[in-house]
Amino acid sequence: MIRPGRLLSLLAAATALSGMAPLSWAVAQQLPGTVQTPAPAGFAAKPPALPGATLPASAQKQPFSFQADRLSYDKTGNIIIAEGHVHAIQDGRTLIADKVTFDRTTNVVTADGHIALISPDGQTVYADHAVLNNALKNAVMQGVSARLADNVRLIANGGERYGGLIDEFAKLVYSPCLPCAANPRAAPFWQIRARTATRDLQHKMIEFRNAVIEIKGVPVAYIPYLTAPDPSAGRQSGLLIPSVGSTSHLGLFYAQPYYWVISPSSDLTLTPIIATHQGPALHGEYREAFNQGTLNLQVTGGRDHGTFGNAMFGNGTFDLSDSWRAGFTFNRASNATFLDDFSTLPSQSYLSSNLYLEGFAPGAYTKLEAETYQGLVASVTQGRVPIVLPYGQYDFLSSPDAWGGQISANLSLFNVMRNQGTNTRRIAFLPGYQLPFALPGGIIGQARFQLIAAGYDADKLNQQPNYSVTNAASTGRAEPYGAVMLRWPLIRPSNNMGSVLIEPEVQFVTAPNIGTSQNNRIPNEDSLSLEFSDANLFDLNRYPGIDRLEGGARVDYALHGAWYLPSGASVDGLVGQSYRLHKDHVYLPASGLNGNMSDYVGHIEVAPASWLNASFRTRLDHHTLGPRMIDTVLTVGTKSLSVNGGYYFSSTDQYPLYNLAPGLGGITLNPPAAYFTTLREVTAGFQANYGQWSLSANMTRNLTTGKFDTAGASLGWANDCFGANLIYSQRFTSFNLDKGSTLVLFQLSFKTLGNLGFNAL
Repeated sequence: MIRPGRLLSLLAAATALSGMAPLSWAVAQQLPGTVQTPAPAGFAAKPPALPGATLPASAQKQPFSFQADRLSYDKTGNIIIAEGHVHAIQDGRTLIADKVTFDRTTNVVTADGHIALISPDGQTVYADHAVLNNALKNAVMQGVSARLADNVRLIANGGERYGGLIDEFAKLVYSPCLPCAANPRAAPFWQIRARTATRDLQHKMIEFRNAVIEIKGVPVAYIPYLTAPDPSAGRQSGLLIPSVGSTSHLGLFYAQPYYWVISPSSDLTLTPIIATHQGPALHGEYREAFNQGTLNLQVTGGRDHGTFGNAMFGNGTFDLSDSWRAGFTFNRASNATFLDDFSTLPSQSYLSSNLYLEGFAPGAYTKLEAETYQGLVASVTQGRVPIVLPYGQYDFLSSPDAWGGQISANLSLFNVMRNQGTNTRRIAFLPGYQLPFALPGGIIGQARFQLIAAGYDADKLNQQPNYSVTNAASTGRAEPYGAVMLRWPLIRPSNNMGSVLIEPEVQFVTAPNIGTSQNNRIPNEDSLSLEFSDANLFDLNRYPGIDRLEGGARVDYALHGAWYLPSGASVDGLVGQSYRLHKDHVYLPASGLNGNMSDYVGHIEVAPASWLNASFRTRLDHHTLGPRMIDTVLTVGTKSLSVNGGYYFSSTDQYPLYNLAPGLGGITLNPPAAYFTTLREVTAGFQANYGQWSLSANMTRNLTTGKFDTAGASLGWANDCFGANLIYSQRFTSFNLDKGSTLVLFQLSFKTLGNLGFNAL
């Protein structure tokens, strides 16, 4: 499919033409340096024009003027002859030629030599010889050429223009490709040769008849009738390039989009799909842009495995004022199989829909939302999927006060409902204050205070995802945090060796001890997983949400170092740890936070040159220094050739926490056995660019299972007017009880015409 306005039609109805009476010219007062003559009544050589294109009476009498190096007048024949740099102008149209002969009796203008006929919109047609009348709107031309928008060149043996709105060409060549620099007379990379062609200047369309597409001068396709938008056109209604291919889901298929411009701000694309295994089906997409918003709707429906399947997607945003806007997303499908078969949203595990209202103000943000989900994988029961109605959020950050401090506040509330599972109501308030300061010796500090207060009301707590020993509970909790962060950046500059930074960092945090006594009474909606790393070493609460908190007094410390070289090369690293004064059993096993001493966390990023970048992030057991998490990425190369690789290791797999079995009360302390599965994965890929060629490949391999997860490759070639791409992608893992998938896509892109592709899945 191509973007709107780049339309290609293999079958279309011919535009009806109607006659238009020749227009008369009026006598104009002579201007200095020009010759102006009475205009004749015109000639009726072949005057068809588009319906409704007749000019009003006020526009039918326009002055005709021209200037030239030499001027002569034949009284006997009533003929004016202008020679040498002739410029003739009438009704906004300009005629430039070496010689112009004007017959005052027949009102026929004959032009020869280096002719340029310029329309009011600036488009120009060139010719060797031309005969014109009707205010330069009608013309018969020989040796025609034109340069259109997008660098499109058009050359024809001859042509005729009617009413200034229709151009007819004979034996035409059309190409958007630049001429070969070494041999400008050689055939362009691709071109269309047609016996005849019609260019509709009013509706911005070009129709080719008996057309042959040539590549490097070699015919590759014959098309009896072909339409394409004029390169200067915007959106145009018509048939888009079809999609043809074969997939394991559909078999052989053909999809033919039709694009309909409904109004300047709305359009509709309808795509019937015919296939050998499934279908038929119809896909429709409606788009509209308003002064205060946008709307996009997509609907697909058709026969799939003997039944009717469908999918509906929509989204919209609407500005209510300068500070408020509303919006929605709607995504629903009859089943995941339909989405996979018709490649609407392949390998999608769930669909979400929401309705929201949000407001913006200096330092403040407000949102009120309702959200629903549809599970698509076989292992998910729809009754266990939550509905969030409503969700409210307010965030505020003040301007700095007289001491440079800022007040922050977050207020949130939500109601989570499940047919099968815990129903949770929560309201939370998180006020805070942060104050930067400086101490003698270059020490930079920041003091922080935050209160996390939340009230809960829940029922069916003994069901998923909590599996508590309590069925229902109403409770609340308030946890104040106080912290002081100190940084001592020591910088040693050098003219030759750059700058070296050594920065000790330390944070003192105090809060009441939390314990686990309330965990069976507080539902857990936002803190099922916890991953301790250098990224959250200095967070007040290292859980991702507030349904689980860490408390007690602790000290977080790290050593940050960096080396910045004059060449732009750099090395940046950090190693840190946390020491708790009190053990608090609120953490997942093997999380690195279970004892007084936490695991070591750190990272190092090395960029010694523009063509080399490496990053390494890790978490090490504080007793054995054995790795518990490794995430490293290496990129080597330039624009011409680059290679990348990565390795990920984790001693635990947190995904099973989202799919617990009954009886695992207190899940943060007693996760299922699958949680202790080691994850090891490598990724690798490369990309090469040589001239007009590009080649890339990538793969992901699971070292735990010893199997590939994904693999893919692409090969492409492109120049200024043409592109070809071959794409291969394969998924080896099972999704929704399938056996993986394979995609092969071959795509050709013709500038001004669009994309033509074949894919197999």
